[in-house]
Amino acid sequence: MTVRIKDIAREANVSPTTVSNVIHGNTKKVSPATLERIEAILHKRQYIPSMGARMLAGNSSHLIGVLIGSKRRQERGIDRDPFTSILLETLETEIFRQGYYMLFHISDRPEENWALAATWNIEGLITIGLSPEENEGIREKCGIPLVTVDVYYDIPGMANIGLKDEEGGYLMAQFLFDHGHTDFLFLADNDTGVDHMRWEGIVTYLKEQGSSEGALRERHLLIPSDIAGRQAYYQKKLPLFLEKQALFFASDYYAAEAVQYLRQNNICIPEQISIAGFDDNVYASMCSPPLTTIRQNVPQKAAAAVRKLAALIRGETGIQLEERFPVELIIRDSVALRR
Repeated sequence: MTVRIKDIAREANVSPTTVSNVIHGNTKKVSPATLERIEAILHKRQYIPSMGARMLAGNSSHLIGVLIGSKRRQERGIDRDPFTSILLETLETEIFRQGYYMLFHISDRPEENWALAATWNIEGLITIGLSPEENEGIREKCGIPLVTVDVYYDIPGMANIGLKDEEGGYLMAQFLFDHGHTDFLFLADNDTGVDHMRWEGIVTYLKEQGSSEGALRERHLLIPSDIAGRQAYYQKKLPLFLEKQALFFASDYYAAEAVQYLRQNNICIPEQISIAGFDDNVYASMCSPPLTTIRQNVPQKAAAAVRKLAALIRGETGIQLEERFPVELIIRDSVALRR
């Protein structure tokens, strides 16, 4: 049976207007005791407010947009990318908890991003997998609160949630080096953003060990972004892999894929080649052998992005725009401990 505002008001012994104010967050003139009583009844009766009524009551949409760049979809597909799927699930949960609703779209080009952000009537926007230039364009053209995920900017003033990616690269380089893998290779499908910063962490550590610029460049391999291209690339580079004996991938997705390829070619891991990844997602634990990797807390990042955006929408001051969370080295069985 539908629960109406006047039913809640009758049970709480207050006016329907007071109940409506509590539902829509207008509680300045409501006493703490009355507020607690109404909220308890709302919870008990499992009252769900009308989205249309909420929009009209506050003259706002109560909508938050989430844009994902098409490049991330093309590389892996959201259904095969634990990072994006976990991120989206947490974003939706936290957005609803903050009193908003989520609109989600995979964008194909910058012009589409600007048009959608301008016409959705959203109160704020979270973007994933867009370049710094694309995000800066959205902010300039749309003028709405914006929080990005995993972006590195050359200009100040952009709100972003990310990781200490450089620290993660440093930690894994140190671990591999300390356990006898002094000639390991780093493999990524690009040299920008988070992957570049993970490489920078490796560079920092190896320079401390005396590596030259030329030797460093030879360690950094760019792999194709399509699976057929990667298979051909691995076949071509297999003698090099066997020589170096250790591969550090910029993501668990590519690390697990490489493990599968190597095992299909009768190469033992970690006896012949050690493999390490970055993320500690489901691929890391399901892989055989389980991956040594760098752990990041994806739900923590997603929840922080929503909370930061909600604060910007409310017009709060003193907000820390740039926030990067720590990472953790996770040691499993995919790396041989030679020392």
